[in-house]
Amino acid sequence: MKSIASHHVPVKWPFPARKGQGKPATLTRSAMMIDVVLVLAWGATIPGLMWLGVASGF
Repeated sequence: MKSIASHHVPVKWPFPARKGQGKPATLTRSAMMIDVVLVLAWGATIPGLMWLGVASGF
């Protein structure tokens, strides 16, 4: 019986390794703080909009 293995299938299929493109991206402290502020804003907006919807009769 012959094997069906193909030489064109990547080693880590279905996620082939990416080739490096120089220096890795860094996450700065200000970017982390902006992320935290955005999460807090969404966390406050959603219940606030739900409360406004209930208050207006929806």
